[in-house]
Amino acid sequence: MIHLLSYIRSFSISSLSIRSLCFMLSLSASIIMVSSGCDDESASNEESAGAESAGVNTAGTNTAGTNTAGTNTAGTNTAGTNTAGTNTAGTNTAGTNTAGTNTAGTQAGAEISGMPPAEWVDMECTDGQFTEVIPAADADINDLFESYSEDSAIDFIYQILARRYPIGRRLVEEGRMGRIGDCVDFFLRDRSSPQAIIRQLTTIVHECGHFADLEAGGFSESFYIITDDVDFSCSGGDTTDRNGNTFARSLINRDAYALEACRGGDNCDFYRQVYLDGDPEDDNFEGGDQGFNSILEETTQYINSLAVGYAFHELYNGSVSERDGILTFLWYITRYLKMAREEYPSSYEYILNNPCWRELTLTLWGRAWLYLELTEGLGQLGINDIAIEARLTDELVAEIDLLRDQQCR
Repeated sequence: MIHLLSYIRSFSISSLSIRSLCFMLSLSASIIMVSSGCDDESASNEESAGAESAGVNTAGTNTAGTNTAGTNTAGTNTAGTNTAGTNTAGTNTAGTNTAGTNTAGTQAGAEISGMPPAEWVDMECTDGQFTEVIPAADADINDLFESYSEDSAIDFIYQILARRYPIGRRLVEEGRMGRIGDCVDFFLRDRSSPQAIIRQLTTIVHECGHFADLEAGGFSESFYIITDDVDFSCSGGDTTDRNGNTFARSLINRDAYALEACRGGDNCDFYRQVYLDGDPEDDNFEGGDQGFNSILEETTQYINSLAVGYAFHELYNGSVSERDGILTFLWYITRYLKMAREEYPSSYEYILNNPCWRELTLTLWGRAWLYLELTEGLGQLGINDIAIEARLTDELVAEIDLLRDQQCR
Protein backbone atom coordinates (compact mmCIF):
# COMPACT_ATOMS: atom_id res chain seq x y z
CA MET A 1 0.00 0.00 0.00
CA ILE A 2 2.80 2.43 0.63
CA HIS A 3 6.05 2.11 -1.20
CA LEU A 4 7.96 4.18 1.31
CA LEU A 5 7.55 1.77 4.23
CA SER A 6 10.96 0.17 3.82
CA TYR A 7 12.43 2.76 1.48
CA ILE A 8 12.12 5.56 3.96
CA ARG A 9 14.41 3.75 6.39
CA SER A 10 17.29 4.60 4.06
CA PHE A 11 16.76 8.35 4.43
CA SER A 12 16.35 10.91 7.14
CA ILE A 13 12.76 12.03 7.55
CA SER A 14 13.77 15.64 7.10
CA SER A 15 15.23 14.92 3.68
CA LEU A 16 11.82 13.95 2.31
CA SER A 17 9.70 16.76 0.95
CA ILE A 18 5.94 16.42 1.11
CA ARG A 19 5.88 16.08 -2.67
CA SER A 20 8.41 13.25 -2.71
CA LEU A 21 6.56 11.55 0.13
CA CYS A 22 3.29 11.80 -1.78
CA PHE A 23 4.95 10.37 -4.86
CA MET A 24 5.99 7.27 -2.93
CA LEU A 25 2.56 6.67 -1.41
CA SER A 26 0.26 4.14 -3.04
CA LEU A 27 -3.32 4.43 -1.93
CA SER A 28 -6.00 1.98 -0.99
CA ALA A 29 -7.37 -0.57 -3.39
CA SER A 30 -10.86 0.59 -2.55
CA ILE A 31 -10.88 4.31 -3.35
CA ILE A 32 -8.21 6.56 -4.82
CA MET A 33 -7.67 9.80 -3.01
CA VAL A 34 -5.03 12.48 -2.71
CA SER A 35 -4.03 14.25 0.46
CA SER A 36 -4.46 17.98 0.80
CA GLY A 37 -0.70 18.27 0.52
CA CYS A 38 -0.41 16.32 -2.72
CA ASP A 39 -1.62 17.11 -6.21
CA ASP A 40 -3.26 14.63 -8.54
CA GLU A 41 0.01 13.86 -10.32
CA SER A 42 1.41 12.43 -7.09
CA ALA A 43 -1.44 9.99 -6.54
CA SER A 44 -1.13 6.29 -7.15
CA ASN A 45 -3.22 4.69 -9.85
CA GLU A 46 -4.25 1.95 -7.46
CA GLU A 47 -7.98 2.54 -7.66
CA SER A 48 -10.22 -0.45 -7.82
CA ALA A 49 -12.02 -1.34 -11.02
CA GLY A 50 -15.61 -0.47 -10.30
CA ALA A 51 -14.85 1.24 -7.01
CA GLU A 52 -16.07 4.55 -8.34
CA SER A 53 -19.60 3.16 -8.15
CA ALA A 54 -19.25 2.36 -4.47
CA GLY A 55 -21.40 4.55 -2.32
CA VAL A 56 -22.57 4.46 1.25
CA ASN A 57 -25.97 3.23 2.27
CA THR A 58 -27.22 5.13 5.29
CA ALA A 59 -30.40 3.14 5.47
CA GLY A 60 -30.92 0.30 7.84
CA THR A 61 -28.15 0.97 10.31
CA ASN A 62 -28.53 -1.71 12.93
CA THR A 63 -29.60 -0.21 16.23
CA ALA A 64 -28.93 -3.37 18.21
CA GLY A 65 -27.14 -1.49 20.91
CA THR A 66 -23.87 0.32 21.19
CA ASN A 67 -20.73 -1.75 21.53
CA THR A 68 -18.40 0.23 23.72
CA ALA A 69 -15.83 -2.55 23.61
CA GLY A 70 -12.94 -0.15 23.25
CA THR A 71 -9.41 -1.41 23.06
CA ASN A 72 -8.11 -4.49 24.81
CA THR A 73 -5.13 -3.26 26.78
CA ALA A 74 -4.10 -6.74 27.79
CA GLY A 75 -0.57 -6.27 26.62
CA THR A 76 1.62 -6.77 23.61
CA ASN A 77 3.14 -9.86 22.07
CA THR A 78 6.82 -9.14 21.92
CA ALA A 79 7.36 -12.67 20.71
CA GLY A 80 9.26 -12.70 17.55
CA THR A 81 11.67 -9.87 18.33
CA ASN A 82 14.47 -10.94 16.07
CA THR A 83 18.01 -10.13 17.12
CA ALA A 84 20.71 -10.70 14.51
CA GLY A 85 18.48 -13.15 12.73
CA THR A 86 17.71 -15.18 15.84
CA ASN A 87 14.22 -14.96 17.22
CA THR A 88 14.32 -14.32 20.95
CA ALA A 89 10.59 -14.96 21.18
CA GLY A 90 8.99 -15.02 24.53
CA THR A 91 5.44 -15.72 25.52
CA ASN A 92 2.60 -13.26 25.21
CA THR A 93 0.76 -13.55 28.48
CA ALA A 94 -2.10 -11.40 27.24
CA GLY A 95 -4.50 -14.07 26.08
CA THR A 96 -1.52 -16.46 26.09
CA ASN A 97 0.02 -16.26 22.68
CA THR A 98 2.68 -18.94 22.67
CA ALA A 99 4.49 -19.69 19.42
CA GLY A 100 1.77 -17.99 17.49
CA THR A 101 -1.21 -19.65 19.14
CA ASN A 102 -3.32 -16.71 20.16
CA THR A 103 -5.96 -17.78 22.65
CA ALA A 104 -6.90 -14.19 23.32
CA GLY A 105 -10.00 -13.75 25.35
CA THR A 106 -12.84 -11.41 24.65
CA GLN A 107 -12.68 -7.68 25.00
CA ALA A 108 -14.99 -5.97 27.44
CA GLY A 109 -18.40 -5.61 25.85
CA ALA A 110 -17.67 -8.01 22.99
CA GLU A 111 -19.02 -11.55 22.86
CA ILE A 112 -17.97 -13.27 19.67
CA SER A 113 -14.52 -14.57 18.83
CA GLY A 114 -13.71 -15.79 15.36
CA MET A 115 -11.40 -18.50 14.04
CA PRO A 116 -10.22 -19.26 10.51
CA PRO A 117 -12.08 -21.86 8.42
CA ALA A 118 -10.60 -25.36 8.62
CA GLU A 119 -10.53 -25.68 4.83
CA TRP A 120 -7.65 -23.22 4.44
CA VAL A 121 -5.75 -23.61 7.70
CA ASP A 122 -4.31 -26.33 9.92
CA MET A 123 -6.23 -26.37 13.17
CA GLU A 124 -3.21 -27.93 14.88
CA CYS A 125 -0.89 -25.10 13.89
CA THR A 126 -0.43 -21.35 14.31
CA ASP A 127 -2.71 -20.33 11.45
CA GLY A 128 -5.65 -22.49 12.50
CA GLN A 129 -5.37 -21.59 16.17
CA PHE A 130 -5.40 -17.85 15.63
CA THR A 131 -8.47 -16.19 17.08
CA GLU A 132 -9.64 -12.67 17.78
CA VAL A 133 -12.78 -10.83 18.77
CA ILE A 134 -14.55 -10.05 15.52
CA PRO A 135 -15.74 -6.53 14.69
CA ALA A 136 -19.11 -5.56 16.15
CA ALA A 137 -20.79 -4.94 12.81
CA ASP A 138 -24.18 -4.49 14.50
CA ALA A 139 -23.08 -1.76 16.91
CA ASP A 140 -25.34 1.28 16.66
CA ILE A 141 -23.68 4.35 15.15
CA ASN A 142 -26.80 6.31 14.27
CA ASP A 143 -26.13 8.90 16.95
CA LEU A 144 -22.68 9.56 15.51
CA PHE A 145 -24.13 10.09 12.04
CA GLU A 146 -26.74 12.49 13.42
CA SER A 147 -24.23 14.61 15.35
CA TYR A 148 -21.58 14.72 12.60
CA SER A 149 -19.92 17.96 11.51
CA GLU A 150 -16.88 18.52 9.30
CA ASP A 151 -14.98 19.88 12.29
CA SER A 152 -15.61 16.63 14.16
CA ALA A 153 -14.42 14.32 11.36
CA ILE A 154 -11.47 12.89 13.21
CA ASP A 155 -13.44 12.34 16.41
CA PHE A 156 -16.14 10.69 14.28
CA ILE A 157 -13.52 8.28 12.88
CA TYR A 158 -12.30 7.46 16.37
CA GLN A 159 -15.79 6.83 17.72
CA ILE A 160 -17.14 4.67 14.91
CA LEU A 161 -13.98 2.56 14.98
CA ALA A 162 -14.11 2.24 18.77
CA ARG A 163 -17.61 0.83 18.48
CA ARG A 164 -17.06 -1.52 15.56
CA TYR A 165 -13.32 -2.15 15.02
CA PRO A 166 -11.29 -0.96 18.02
CA ILE A 167 -7.88 -1.99 16.69
CA GLY A 168 -8.59 0.32 13.74
CA ARG A 169 -8.89 3.23 16.12
CA ARG A 170 -5.52 2.38 17.62
CA LEU A 171 -3.92 2.27 14.18
CA VAL A 172 -5.34 5.66 13.27
CA GLU A 173 -4.27 7.22 16.56
CA GLU A 174 -0.73 5.85 16.34
CA GLY A 175 -0.49 6.59 12.64
CA ARG A 176 -1.18 10.25 13.29
CA MET A 177 1.71 10.67 15.72
CA GLY A 178 4.70 9.45 13.75
CA ARG A 179 7.75 11.05 12.20
CA ILE A 180 6.30 10.88 8.70
CA GLY A 181 3.34 13.02 9.59
CA ASP A 182 -0.36 12.69 10.25
CA CYS A 183 -1.79 9.83 8.20
CA VAL A 184 -5.27 11.34 8.29
CA ASP A 185 -3.99 14.57 6.80
CA PHE A 186 -2.56 12.56 3.92
CA PHE A 187 -5.53 10.32 3.23
CA LEU A 188 -8.74 12.00 4.38
CA ARG A 189 -9.79 14.04 1.39
CA ASP A 190 -13.52 14.58 1.87
CA ARG A 191 -14.99 15.56 5.24
CA SER A 192 -18.32 16.76 3.87
CA SER A 193 -20.51 14.06 5.42
CA PRO A 194 -20.39 10.88 7.52
CA GLN A 195 -21.10 8.95 4.32
CA ALA A 196 -17.95 10.44 2.79
CA ILE A 197 -15.94 9.32 5.82
CA ILE A 198 -17.25 5.77 5.52
CA ARG A 199 -16.23 5.69 1.84
CA GLN A 200 -12.66 6.52 2.85
CA LEU A 201 -12.43 4.49 6.05
CA THR A 202 -10.73 1.38 4.72
CA THR A 203 -8.10 3.58 3.10
CA ILE A 204 -7.55 5.55 6.29
CA VAL A 205 -7.16 2.51 8.53
CA HIS A 206 -4.98 0.73 5.98
CA GLU A 207 -2.61 3.64 5.47
CA CYS A 208 -2.53 4.65 9.13
CA GLY A 209 -1.63 1.02 9.83
CA HIS A 210 1.46 1.47 7.67
CA PHE A 211 2.38 4.67 9.47
CA ALA A 212 1.87 3.02 12.88
CA ASP A 213 4.01 0.01 11.97
CA LEU A 214 6.77 2.20 10.61
CA GLU A 215 6.78 4.36 13.71
CA ALA A 216 6.89 1.33 16.02
CA GLY A 217 9.64 -0.41 14.07
CA GLY A 218 11.93 2.49 13.34
CA PHE A 219 14.63 2.04 10.74
CA SER A 220 16.04 -1.38 11.56
CA GLU A 221 13.09 -3.55 12.48
CA SER A 222 9.94 -4.50 10.59
CA PHE A 223 7.06 -4.11 13.02
CA TYR A 224 3.58 -5.52 12.53
CA ILE A 225 0.61 -4.61 14.71
CA ILE A 226 -1.82 -7.51 14.28
CA THR A 227 -4.27 -7.06 17.15
CA ASP A 228 -4.11 -5.43 20.55
CA ASP A 229 -2.72 -8.70 21.87
CA VAL A 230 -0.37 -9.71 19.08
CA ASP A 231 2.42 -7.93 17.26
CA PHE A 232 5.74 -8.88 15.75
CA SER A 233 9.11 -7.22 15.39
CA CYS A 234 11.30 -9.04 12.90
CA SER A 235 14.62 -8.15 11.26
CA GLY A 236 16.45 -9.08 8.09
CA GLY A 237 13.34 -9.36 5.92
CA ASP A 238 14.30 -6.81 3.28
CA THR A 239 16.41 -7.59 0.21
CA THR A 240 20.10 -8.40 0.30
CA ASP A 241 20.74 -5.10 -1.49
CA ARG A 242 19.00 -3.35 1.39
CA ASN A 243 20.81 -5.09 4.26
CA GLY A 244 18.37 -7.97 4.48
CA ASN A 245 18.22 -11.62 3.53
CA THR A 246 15.48 -11.85 0.91
CA PHE A 247 14.92 -10.84 -2.72
CA ALA A 248 12.81 -8.23 -4.46
CA ARG A 249 9.11 -9.01 -4.55
CA SER A 250 8.87 -7.88 -8.19
CA LEU A 251 10.87 -10.94 -9.24
CA ILE A 252 7.77 -13.09 -8.92
CA ASN A 253 6.69 -11.45 -12.17
CA ARG A 254 9.03 -13.97 -13.79
CA ASP A 255 7.30 -17.07 -12.42
CA ALA A 256 4.81 -19.32 -14.20
CA TYR A 257 1.83 -17.81 -12.36
CA ALA A 258 2.28 -14.17 -13.33
CA LEU A 259 -0.66 -12.51 -15.07
CA GLU A 260 -0.92 -9.37 -17.14
CA ALA A 261 -1.20 -6.10 -15.24
CA CYS A 262 -4.68 -5.11 -16.37
CA ARG A 263 -7.87 -3.87 -14.78
CA GLY A 264 -10.55 -6.43 -15.48
CA GLY A 265 -11.11 -10.10 -16.17
CA ASP A 266 -10.15 -13.39 -14.62
CA ASN A 267 -6.67 -13.29 -16.16
CA CYS A 268 -5.68 -9.84 -14.92
CA ASP A 269 -3.54 -8.98 -11.91
CA PHE A 270 -4.85 -5.53 -11.08
CA TYR A 271 -2.32 -5.07 -8.26
CA ARG A 272 0.79 -5.99 -10.23
CA GLN A 273 1.44 -2.52 -11.62
CA VAL A 274 1.54 -1.01 -8.14
CA TYR A 275 3.20 -3.69 -6.04
CA LEU A 276 5.37 -5.67 -8.45
CA ASP A 277 6.74 -2.72 -10.39
CA GLY A 278 10.35 -1.98 -11.20
CA ASP A 279 13.47 -3.98 -11.86
CA PRO A 280 15.80 -4.71 -8.93
CA GLU A 281 18.71 -4.85 -11.34
CA ASP A 282 18.46 -1.22 -12.42
CA ASP A 283 19.46 1.88 -10.45
CA ASN A 284 15.92 3.18 -9.89
CA PHE A 285 14.15 2.40 -6.64
CA GLU A 286 10.55 1.32 -7.02
CA GLY A 287 8.15 -0.36 -4.63
CA GLY A 288 8.69 -3.77 -6.17
CA ASP A 289 12.36 -3.60 -5.18
CA GLN A 290 11.41 -4.28 -1.56
CA GLY A 291 11.65 -7.72 -0.01
CA PHE A 292 9.54 -10.29 1.79
CA ASN A 293 8.95 -7.98 4.74
CA SER A 294 7.00 -5.60 2.52
CA ILE A 295 4.72 -8.37 1.23
CA LEU A 296 3.79 -9.20 4.81
CA GLU A 297 3.28 -5.52 5.64
CA GLU A 298 0.82 -5.14 2.79
CA THR A 299 -0.89 -8.37 3.81
CA THR A 300 -1.29 -7.00 7.33
CA GLN A 301 -2.98 -3.86 6.09
CA TYR A 302 -5.18 -5.57 3.51
CA ILE A 303 -6.55 -7.72 6.32
CA ASN A 304 -7.35 -4.50 8.17
CA SER A 305 -9.06 -3.18 5.03
CA LEU A 306 -11.26 -6.25 4.88
CA ALA A 307 -12.00 -6.10 8.60
CA VAL A 308 -13.17 -2.49 8.24
CA GLY A 309 -15.25 -3.49 5.23
CA TYR A 310 -16.91 -6.20 7.29
CA ALA A 311 -17.50 -3.86 10.23
CA PHE A 312 -19.37 -1.35 8.04
CA HIS A 313 -20.61 -3.55 5.20
CA GLU A 314 -24.29 -2.63 5.57
CA LEU A 315 -23.39 0.95 4.63
CA TYR A 316 -21.88 0.04 1.26
CA ASN A 317 -23.61 0.46 -2.08
CA GLY A 318 -21.93 -0.98 -5.14
CA SER A 319 -18.76 -3.00 -4.86
CA VAL A 320 -15.26 -2.46 -3.48
CA SER A 321 -12.21 -4.69 -3.69
CA GLU A 322 -11.42 -5.50 -0.07
CA ARG A 323 -11.54 -9.26 -0.65
CA ASP A 324 -9.61 -8.94 -3.91
CA GLY A 325 -6.72 -7.19 -2.18
CA ILE A 326 -6.08 -9.70 0.58
CA LEU A 327 -6.57 -12.72 -1.71
CA THR A 328 -4.02 -11.23 -4.10
CA PHE A 329 -1.48 -10.91 -1.31
CA LEU A 330 -2.06 -14.47 -0.11
CA TRP A 331 -1.34 -15.45 -3.71
CA TYR A 332 1.81 -13.32 -3.70
CA ILE A 333 3.01 -14.91 -0.45
CA THR A 334 2.70 -18.44 -1.82
CA ARG A 335 4.36 -17.49 -5.11
CA TYR A 336 7.20 -15.76 -3.30
CA LEU A 337 7.81 -18.78 -1.06
CA LYS A 338 7.80 -21.14 -4.02
CA MET A 339 10.27 -18.99 -5.94
CA ALA A 340 12.44 -18.65 -2.84
CA ARG A 341 12.53 -22.41 -2.32
CA GLU A 342 13.31 -23.17 -5.95
CA GLU A 343 15.57 -20.27 -6.97
CA TYR A 344 16.80 -18.40 -3.88
CA PRO A 345 17.68 -21.12 -1.36
CA SER A 346 19.52 -18.85 1.09
CA SER A 347 16.51 -16.53 1.30
CA TYR A 348 14.20 -19.49 1.69
CA GLU A 349 16.27 -21.01 4.48
CA TYR A 350 16.25 -17.66 6.24
CA ILE A 351 12.46 -17.37 6.12
CA LEU A 352 11.83 -21.03 6.93
CA ASN A 353 14.22 -21.20 9.87
CA ASN A 354 13.57 -17.77 11.34
CA PRO A 355 10.82 -18.15 14.00
CA CYS A 356 9.71 -14.56 13.63
CA TRP A 357 9.07 -14.55 9.88
CA ARG A 358 7.65 -18.06 9.92
CA GLU A 359 5.24 -17.37 12.77
CA LEU A 360 4.22 -14.01 11.35
CA THR A 361 3.45 -15.53 7.95
CA LEU A 362 1.27 -18.23 9.48
CA THR A 363 -0.46 -15.76 11.78
CA LEU A 364 -1.37 -13.53 8.84
CA TRP A 365 -2.52 -16.52 6.82
CA GLY A 366 -4.88 -17.52 9.62
CA ARG A 367 -6.16 -14.00 10.25
CA ALA A 368 -6.77 -13.43 6.55
CA TRP A 369 -8.90 -16.54 6.25
CA LEU A 370 -10.83 -15.61 9.37
CA TYR A 371 -12.01 -12.42 7.67
CA LEU A 372 -12.45 -14.04 4.29
CA GLU A 373 -14.78 -16.55 5.96
CA LEU A 374 -16.69 -13.78 7.74
CA THR A 375 -17.19 -11.87 4.49
CA GLU A 376 -18.03 -14.78 2.23
CA GLY A 377 -21.28 -13.93 0.53
CA LEU A 378 -20.92 -10.18 1.08
CA GLY A 379 -20.79 -9.35 -2.61
CA GLN A 380 -20.25 -5.65 -2.00
CA LEU A 381 -16.77 -6.38 -0.61
CA GLY A 382 -15.38 -8.07 -3.71
CA ILE A 383 -15.11 -7.48 -7.44
CA ASN A 384 -12.96 -10.28 -8.86
CA ASP A 385 -12.42 -12.19 -5.62
CA ILE A 386 -13.78 -15.53 -6.81
CA ALA A 387 -11.31 -15.66 -9.69
CA ILE A 388 -8.42 -14.57 -7.47
CA GLU A 389 -9.19 -17.20 -4.85
CA ALA A 390 -9.06 -19.85 -7.58
CA ARG A 391 -5.41 -18.88 -8.18
CA LEU A 392 -4.53 -20.34 -4.78
CA THR A 393 -3.93 -23.79 -6.19
CA ASP A 394 -2.92 -26.83 -4.16
CA GLU A 395 0.58 -26.50 -5.58
CA LEU A 396 0.95 -22.98 -4.19
CA VAL A 397 -0.83 -23.54 -0.88
CA ALA A 398 1.59 -26.42 -0.28
CA GLU A 399 4.19 -23.74 0.43
CA ILE A 400 2.26 -22.77 3.56
CA ASP A 401 2.24 -26.40 4.61
CA LEU A 402 6.04 -26.46 4.47
CA LEU A 403 6.11 -23.59 6.96
CA ARG A 404 3.73 -25.54 9.18
CA ASP A 405 6.05 -28.55 9.03
CA GLN A 406 8.81 -26.39 10.48
CA GLN A 407 6.59 -24.53 12.95
CA CYS A 408 4.30 -27.17 14.40
CA ARG A 409 5.23 -30.73 13.37
